[in-house]
Order: sequence, then structure tokens, then C-alpha cells
Amino acid sequence: MSEAQNIGAPTKVLVIRFSSMGDVILTTPVIRALHAMLEGEVEVHYLTKAFFVEAVEGLAGIHKVWTIDRTTAEVEAELVKVGFHYVVDLHANARSAFVKRALRQTNTLDLTVDKRSLAKILLVRFGWDRLEGQHVVERYLATLAPFGSALTALGGAEDRGALELPGKCGLGKEDPSRRIALALGAAHVGKTIPESHWRKVVSHLAAQGRGIDLMGGKPESAVAEGLVSAFPDADIASHCGKAAWKETFALIGKAAALVTGDTGATHAGAALQVPMVVVWGCTSPDLGMGPWMPHPETVELEPESPKRRRPCSRLGDRCRHKVRCPERVAPERIIESLDGILSRTTP
Repeated sequence: MSEAQNIGAPTKVLVIRFSSMGDVILTTPVIRALHAMLEGEVEVHYLTKAFFVEAVEGLAGIHKVWTIDRTTAEVEAELVKVGFHYVVDLHANARSAFVKRALRQTNTLDLTVDKRSLAKILLVRFGWDRLEGQHVVERYLATLAPFGSALTALGGAEDRGALELPGKCGLGKEDPSRRIALALGAAHVGKTIPESHWRKVVSHLAAQGRGIDLMGGKPESAVAEGLVSAFPDADIASHCGKAAWKETFALIGKAAALVTGDTGATHAGAALQVPMVVVWGCTSPDLGMGPWMPHPETVELEPESPKRRRPCSRLGDRCRHKVRCPERVAPERIIESLDGILSRTTP
């Protein structure tokens, strides 16, 4: 436990995670853990990139969200004026180091996540698993160890430590005609489900008369429009490059199911408790980035052999196989898993 430096004043904490969308969502249990662990009034601030602000703005437990576009110099002077007692660095890069250095002039104590980088390198290069199943959320919560056990504190507050998103993105779940959400894109090709796979999935859903929402950024617009054109009689809506994050969260929250690769959509789906088919490619859940406390009907599909040579990379930016890892998850497996989820969760 910790007390504010001035009796009666709130304990002020700055949490830092600049990107990406999935990583920002994965930090949300830390916000609640800080309130559960620190004594008295706690004022939690959050620093992120402006592009990802919708994952945390309006989230219960956050006093203020600070954003940057390019550099931390945009906010450092104002952050110093706040008088933070602690900074919880969940990014641990050069940018966050600049912020911590600036805040030390006001005697701010900093806690920095152990990213387990060496363990991840050993897993990718040699197949030596030193992570032992530790999830990144557990790494984030372990950063608060000087205050005690975060999971124990959350449990004492009757909080499982699940992910969270602002607002009520899941409204409308009672609608039996709910649509299927397909997250087309990914940050790297090694995480991207092939267009040929999507065509088979969409063809199957269209034959069932199901409504389909296609999600992604501008890079996925061409694929999305190709799918819409290929099935002119189907109920398909493309939101690629059009929907803001908040609208995307709403689409996921109202969906009967979500099909996605290893992307931010996976973590949004877990936060919103939407059943998912998660397709793994060049990354692996062994790296600790799988869905955290997802809907119990969620299915994760990994590429067919050889398992020993995965993950190919930490970020999904490289593949060591002639046939890319995402291509080795047959579309028939995706369809079978999706049909199973829908048979068990929809009328």
C-alpha cells in the first residue's frame, strides 16, 4: 500500500502505453488495479498516441488522458506541472524514458514493465520457452509488485482482471439477427488472413443468409470492396477505412461472432466478450499475446505443422516457411469453428 505525499491529497499516477490498439486495451486491468492497491483517493492519468485514444478515453478510473502525435516533448512540460507520485511505464522504450527523465525532477518514482525481450528472442530463434505461459497482462500487472499482488487486490475488489473498453459497445446483443464481424487486416503480413480464405468464409456465410461486417483500415479497403463485388446479393457492409475505432468497437460488441487474426480486434473482442475465431500466423500465443479472458466459446486456430518452427517472429513481420503461416490455417477449419460457435450461442 502507498500513501499520498500530502495528507488528504490524491495519489497521482501516470500510466504510459503509446501503441498499438491491442496493447493499449491489454493495459486496462492495470488502471483498476491501481485503484484497488493504493490507499485513499487515486488519480490515474494515461499517456498514449492520439490515434489510440478511443481505447481509454471515458474509461472508468481514468482522470485524464494525455496524447501525443509525434514526440513526448508535446506534453512533457505540462506533465511535470501535475506533480505525479508514480509513473507506470508499460511501453519501456525511448519515448517513455524521456517522460520518466522529465518527471524525475519532481521526485516521481517510476515502475517499468519487464518486456521479457530476451525470453521472446530465445523462443523465436531456438524454440526455448522461458516465458512459461506468462501472458502480457500478467507482465503489466507484475509492474505494480512494489505495491503488492495486483491480481490479489483485484480479486479483493471482486474484479477478475478482465479487459475493458469505454462505453456500452455491446448494446443490441439480444437481437437474434446479429451480424458476423470479420477483421480483415493486421499490422504485418505474417498475421494477415489471406484474401482467398476470406472469400470462402464470406461465401459460406452469404449462403446462410447472414449479415457480414468487414472491418479494417484503408489498406484493407480494396480487399473489402472485392468481397462486396464478388457477392452482390449478400448482406455485406464494408467499414474499412471508414469507421473510427469507437464505431469499430460497437460493430464488434454487437456481433454474433468475430473472425480475426492476431490483431487489436482480438483484444477488443475479448474485452467485449464476443465469441471469436482467432487465426494465428507467424506469431504464437506462446509469446503471451493471446486473447485474455475471452468469451468461453472462443476458438484459436494455429497453422498446421510444423509447430516446432513457430513463432517465426515476435511481431509477425517475418515468416520462415515457403507457405506463409496464415495460409496453413485452412479456411475449412475457420468455417467449421465459426459454425460451431454460432450453433452454440445463437438461436
